[in-house]
Amino acid sequence: MYEVLMPKMGETMEKGTIEKWRKKEGDKVEKGEILYDLATDKVSLEVESFNSGYLRKIVKGEGQEVPIMEVIAYIGQKDEPIPAAGQTPKPEPAEEQTKVEEKPADVNNNVVQMQPAKPASEKISISPIARNLAEANNIDISTVKGTGPAGRIVKEDIEALISSKGKNARIFISPFARKTASDLGIDYKIENIVGSGPSGRIVNSDILAFSKASETVEKQKSSVGGANREIKILSATPVKGVRKVIADKMVQSKQNIPHIILDSVCDVTSLISLRARLKDKPEKNYGIKITYTDFIIKIASVALSEFRAVNSSFQNDSHIIYEDINIGVAVAANNSLIVPTIYNADMLGILEIAKKRSELVEKGRSGKLALEEITNATFTISNLGMYGVRSFTAIINPPQGAIMTVSEMYESPVAVNGKVEIRTLMGVGVAVDHRIIDGALAAQFLSRVKELIENPEMLIL
Repeated sequence: MYEVLMPKMGETMEKGTIEKWRKKEGDKVEKGEILYDLATDKVSLEVESFNSGYLRKIVKGEGQEVPIMEVIAYIGQKDEPIPAAGQTPKPEPAEEQTKVEEKPADVNNNVVQMQPAKPASEKISISPIARNLAEANNIDISTVKGTGPAGRIVKEDIEALISSKGKNARIFISPFARKTASDLGIDYKIENIVGSGPSGRIVNSDILAFSKASETVEKQKSSVGGANREIKILSATPVKGVRKVIADKMVQSKQNIPHIILDSVCDVTSLISLRARLKDKPEKNYGIKITYTDFIIKIASVALSEFRAVNSSFQNDSHIIYEDINIGVAVAANNSLIVPTIYNADMLGILEIAKKRSELVEKGRSGKLALEEITNATFTISNLGMYGVRSFTAIINPPQGAIMTVSEMYESPVAVNGKVEIRTLMGVGVAVDHRIIDGALAAQFLSRVKELIENPEMLIL
């Protein structure tokens, strides 16, 4: 009998959430087969089995959050007895319990291979987003012709097939859920109920969630009075997977980390001029486009090297100050958020930062980021300037101690040497963990950032 343990995926991982079991109790399991889907605080992963045998018992069900190295299931022979509580079955080698090879394929669905799966020649080339969409709509991917690179099946191929099915597509629902729907008077055939079971099947919990949401609407209707003021629900979808992990982490941050937030406005006229002079040659000679974000990354890393206590973390009642300055850059990709890491940014030049950032962003948008490329950041930069956001605040990403915000560039009249001039301004802010970073230190750090933004030529000193 073998224990299936919750693996540790990264230094900061303490718990993982089982999104979906790919096998049910009694199913035969081959070594290397995908056993379950796991959501960590960074990504969603498909976890493969270390052993062959039969899935004798599932200890932790779907949606459960489980501490690392805790037993979640047992694999053994078909009639092998399941260990009683407190008994220890035949252990797996310790190195296999923690060994993982990353094979990321999407921001929300990276693949972690614990053992080699089937030969590549037997696989169907499909993006994880397309695979999940196909499973949710019970589509046999072997019948789909891919239009992506090298015939890969992409999201648009599945969406086109779903659209062609129309409203007559079969609805998959468990018998128990069908009975519950009937008892509650819910017509699952016409209601927009999203199934959370295997392959998008509607299960009992989906019916109960929809019923509860409907009851809430009825209460709202009665509180405002009159049937003419109904609030219509477009959909009711359980928050799960990576989005659930992000939600939990943000609640943890706001509840446990006392944020102190400082803002400043910078004159970026000189920065714009410097970038205009520098950008053409790197783009022409190396195909590398230098952006304002690259300058901000460099500026932040320089300021962090001078104010080391900001590049820190509060863990186990200790103020940990990092030697490495690893900058996480928040990037929107595939309707989600990724934060790729630029390691040792203080040791890189602007051109090197631009090259690395460009590579990471491209990997993120094509779903090819490795696990180490989205972990181990010691400080994060969130830039919403490209969306026309004038100012905003951000939530610190645990276990980091600070996060910097960058807003849009805009023209405004300002007083310069007693005269009114039109200058280009930009909002910059920082949120810090007040348990370890005082307001004065945060202000000094932000002041240095402002100085370097307004005098970017100082970066060469």
